[in-house]
Amino acid sequence: MNEYNQIIIIHAVDNSTLFLDKFKEEFSEYYFSFHSNKESVIKAKYILGELNPKSLIIYLGHGSSFGLYVPDENHLYENLFVDVNWGNVFFEEHDIILLSCKSNEYISKIYKSNLSIGFGNIISSYDELKIYNDKNEIKKSLNVDEINLFNKIYIECSITIIRYLISNKISFIDIPKYFRFILNKEINKILLNKENENRVELSRMLFEFRNEILLKKNV
Repeated sequence: MNEYNQIIIIHAVDNSTLFLDKFKEEFSEYYFSFHSNKESVIKAKYILGELNPKSLIIYLGHGSSFGLYVPDENHLYENLFVDVNWGNVFFEEHDIILLSCKSNEYISKIYKSNLSIGFGNIISSYDELKIYNDKNEIKKSLNVDEINLFNKIYIECSITIIRYLISNKISFIDIPKYFRFILNKEINKILLNKENENRVELSRMLFEFRNEILLKKNV
């Protein structure tokens, strides 16, 4: 079903993305991390450039509609690891899953990848929540524990789906369907927990995460 020459899970590591280390525990044979120093970034790009099509690339880190960011301990995220132009080089003929903010907008600008999955705005820390609330009229009210639970749910959901994909239990185009199925169950659990007075807000975050997943196929 999914015949990949190579599989790589590439993690842009800084102190704001350490919670994604769960992927290393689950997929150590495919996992590669890089940091903000020049040598590490160059090595990561070299590894991407050496992949033979069709490979599966999974990117973990920060992103925007313009590309994927290099790690940044200062959380400024001004330097892109892969922009649109380089995305069309590195991702050509590959299947890609970009677990990063606004990657749904980013993959809409890439036309040389095979199949692509992108996500919307992922609020994964309290600092990101404050930035979101500063920029938007409608505010989100979540505490740190609730954000951590949100992270735990979408990470475990992603890991389950990637495991299915790698073991050929599902095809790539089925990924959004499985996200909807698993996340719907988690949303129901939260809504049924009457002890959580903020269950609607947390559920809304998961609804938004689910609904903003984009599958794109390039011809």
